[in-house]
Amino acid sequence: MEVRTAPVKGQRIEDIDAEPDIPGAFEYYGVGDQFPAGLIYICPCGCKRTGALAFRHAGGDRPSWEWDGNLEAPTLSPSVHHVGHWHGWLQAGVWNSC
Repeated sequence: MEVRTAPVKGQRIEDIDAEPDIPGAFEYYGVGDQFPAGLIYICPCGCKRTGALAFRHAGGDRPSWEWDGNLEAPTLSPSVHHVGHWHGWLQAGVWNSC
C-alpha cells in the first residue's frame, strides 16, 4: 500500500460505505435535527480506514473541530490525527500532511 503524504483533495460523497476506496473522501452526518453535526472521512493516507470528526457546535464532551461551514471544500481546526496513519489539516477541502 502506498502511504500518501502529498496533499490529497477531499471529495464529498453521499455514502462512504458505498465508496470506501477514495482516500480523503468524506460525508456529513447528523445528530437528531442537527445537520451537519460532523463528518466521516476515509483516511487520506490510503489505508481505507474511516474516522469521524464532530463539529464543535454539536456539543458533547468528546474532541471536536471548528468547521468553516463550507460543505464542498471544508476547513477544520485543529489538525486531524488519525492515530498510527496520518496527521495533518483539512483546509479548503484539501488534506495536507504535517
